Formats: sequence, structure tokens, C-alpha cells
Amino acid sequence: MSDVERAILADAEELLEQLVAKASNKVIGVKLRNLNDVCRTIVLETKQRLTVPEVLRHYKARFPDQSQSLSEQTVRNKRPGGNPYQVLYRKWEDIAAHVVTSSLTEPGSIGGAIIAESEIRKIEDVTLRHQVFMLFAQNRSLHNQLNIMKEAATDAPIQLADGAPLAGGAELVLTDAEVEAVRDFIDPRKLRARHLAKNDGDGVSTRDGRTIADPGFITALEKIAKSHERP
Repeated sequence: MSDVERAILADAEELLEQLVAKASNKVIGVKLRNLNDVCRTIVLETKQRLTVPEVLRHYKARFPDQSQSLSEQTVRNKRPGGNPYQVLYRKWEDIAAHVVTSSLTEPGSIGGAIIAESEIRKIEDVTLRHQVFMLFAQNRSLHNQLNIMKEAATDAPIQLADGAPLAGGAELVLTDAEVEAVRDFIDPRKLRARHLAKNDGDGVSTRDGRTIADPGFITALEKIAKSHERP
């Protein structure tokens, strides 16, 4: 972690303490600390931008006690004197944006990858993001195997039996359902149903023009889907 990131995180902790000190009761203080812990975990572990629904999904899973529950309305609503939950969430939203931007400075695609890990992290759909990460790992494993074959100066074909374990463990082998999920995502009809569209650079945008996947993303998924077609 860089000195800049440490300073940013320290600033967030200072803001938390200020908000807790101003809270009208202990329950609000507890919820603020809970929200801070959830946002911090998401930002530092996944390095992706925050959304209120995603944060609250994690919050509910981590703090199921009804006395500590938070709703989307509670976080979003404006209040006289300010909404402490919204102030804290916005702070972490800014931190997440900084972390994501910093991660994009990493070297480009390596190991035969079509896209970089930093690009995969920007996929907002959690299930799809996990599936693409598995495809990414599988592609890197195959690329490494190919390099080994080249170094050995052999023309022997690479044998890959169905279900054969790859580097990183059997859990990285894609199931038919996971491959189908990728194909389902790039189906133009399904994109429209999700209020998304493929843009000119083969990225993905919302109908209001907000980009959620960089240029080339759809092409990458199409290549992945095609690579899993059976002869």
C-alpha cells in the first residue's frame, strides 16, 4: 500500500470518528462503523467502484441483526444537517474511484490474456465478473502450456481432455453453465433486456451512455465463447 493510499484511508477513519461523535445515539454510531467496515473491505479486496445496492448486499450478509439494518433509502435520503451514512458512503465512493484508477496503471495484458485483470474488476455484475476471472485464469494456463511446448521445440499437440484440471486447481475449469452465461451476456437481445448496449468500440454502455466495460470487452467475450464451441 502506498503512502498516498495510507493517508486516504486514515482520512476516512478520521471522518468516521467525527460522524460517530456527532451521532444522536449509539445505534447510529454502530451502523456507521458497520458501513465503514463493509466499504473498506470491498474497496481493498475487490478494487472496484462502489454501488449502494452492492454495499448493502454485503452489509446485510455481514450484519444480519435487524437492529443494525440499513436500507437504500436510509443511505440515499437527504436530511437536515446532513445524512452521516451518505457522507461516509460518498467518502468511500471517492476512495474506490482512486483505487480503481490506480489499478489501471498496471502493465497491459500478459500471459496471453485478451484483457487485463483491472478491466475485469470493472464488471459490475458479480457473477459474470467471477466467471470472466475464471476464463482469464484458464487462458493464462493454456498460454503457459503453449510456451512450455515452444521452448521444448516440439510439435506435439496439446491434449486437453474434458474436465482436465488446469493450473490453479480444478475449480478454475469452466462448467457448461458458466460458458453459457458468457454467451447469454453477449446476446444482443439479452443486453437490451438489461438496458445495456454494445458501443462502437465493442465495449458495453448503459442506455444513458454510461460506459461499464471498456472497448474490446464484447470482442473478448465472443472469442472466449467461440473457444469453447465443440467441434
